Amino acid sequence: MKRMSVILAAALLAVAPFSVAAAQDGPRGDRRPPGREQQQPPRERERPQMSQAEAQRIAQSRAGGARFVGYRGQSGSSYVFAFERDGRIFNVTVDASR
Repeated sequence: MKRMSVILAAALLAVAPFSVAAAQDGPRGDRRPPGREQQQPPRERERPQMSQAEAQRIAQSRAGGARFVGYRGQSGSSYVFAFERDGRIFNVTVDASR
């Protein structure tokens, strides 16, 4: 009887770490640490949702008939466009996140 209880206890101890490890791994085949699937690299999180062409149309409407000079690039998550009116150049910024 004592031998049977020792075998049963050994079997339970052998199975317990496996079930705990499987619960920590997440879905089958997923070996990432828990919570890792919600984290994205900063580039993917900050990617603009609006295209440059769409932002340029908005900037031109905000510039009120000024002549488009060029695209200055991105500043953070905003597009920056340059316009000219009466010999003065000014920038119009459009937030890309809609």
